[in-house]
Amino acid sequence: MKWLSKRFTLVIIPDANQSVMQYRISRLILILVPVVILLLGILALLFFLLFSRNALITSKLQNQLTSSAAQYQLQLNVKEENINLLQTDLVQLSEQAQAMEQKMAQINELELQLKQLAGIETYSSTAAASKLITEEGGQGGEELPLPVAGSASFAKETSQHYSDITHQMDELIPQLEETKKEVMKVQQMLRITPTIWPTDSRKVTSLFGVRKDPFTRRATYHAGLDIGGAVGDPIYAAADGTVTRSERDRIHGNNVMIDHGRGISTRYMHMNARNVEVGDKVVKGQIIGQLGNTGRSTGPHLHYEVFVNGENVDPEPYIKGDREEP
Repeated sequence: MKWLSKRFTLVIIPDANQSVMQYRISRLILILVPVVILLLGILALLFFLLFSRNALITSKLQNQLTSSAAQYQLQLNVKEENINLLQTDLVQLSEQAQAMEQKMAQINELELQLKQLAGIETYSSTAAASKLITEEGGQGGEELPLPVAGSASFAKETSQHYSDITHQMDELIPQLEETKKEVMKVQQMLRITPTIWPTDSRKVTSLFGVRKDPFTRRATYHAGLDIGGAVGDPIYAAADGTVTRSERDRIHGNNVMIDHGRGISTRYMHMNARNVEVGDKVVKGQIIGQLGNTGRSTGPHLHYEVFVNGENVDPEPYIKGDREEP
């Protein structure tokens, strides 16, 4: 400790005109000053090294961030391009869906017309489907995410599917139109074919063919069908046609004949009254007179005959059902 307490004298001799300056410095200070300087140098070196390392790390992180940002921007550009493509595909699908809806409306209208022509009861499947969707009730099923990968190809496949369906519809509509024409032809044929009962009564009192005559009791040929009923019951035209005979005579009583075309005619006899005259146009199911007991008759009935090319035929095969109510 005595060694450290020793002092040194530092003499500074300035110019000749100035006085000499003396400084007394202890040995401890002489030792501490270099040590402090050395420590400061070491600290400065450590700080420089740490700063350089941090700068290097910061630069590396900056480069990584720049690279990541570029990758993210590229991915974002790709996703935006995919979204634009999907939006375009969705617009096309929407247009195709609208075109399909219009074609389906045409098909449904044609189907409805065909059903009306054929007399088929219509049923709205759309309403039934809507009811199934909107009614409240239990729901379930596995929850799955919407497909992301392959959305563009899925949209293209769906678009192609719509295009195929639209093409099929384009082919179906003319077929339905042709079917409609054929149904209308059939309907027209049915309109001029005597297929309904000419009376409300279904009481057949005498069949077509050989029978015992009610007056002479001998075997004779019966050229028609006798249908019993009450005097005044309505008598209906069995098909569309033109009245070619409307008269009264001793044998047939009040009688009417209607020409339905294609060589087919019908005749109605023993009527109480006639509502049509020669030349009148009648439609299927129209009232043409009243059931009666005129002419050679044993009681109220309608004698109904069917002619094909001028020859009497059995009316029974022609009677298919009741008349349609107007």
